[in-house]
Amino acid sequence: MYFGKKNSEEPVVIMEDTVVYACASEACNGWMRKEFAADNETCPMCGDNLTEEIRELPKIQNEYNAFR
Repeated sequence: MYFGKKNSEEPVVIMEDTVVYACASEACNGWMRKEFAADNETCPMCGDNLTEEIRELPKIQNEYNAFR
């Protein structure tokens, strides 16, 4: 019986500095990438203000951006 070969190579994850909006509330840990954020700059989970931060996150390919 043949179950298939497992990939011997791990996928390469490219990390990059990314601008994100993080919730200013201490009780909320919500954040989102800048390219996916809405224009109103309020947290979608708690409604508090968002602050701009830079985090090291995996690079993603956003070929279709419905918000812009």
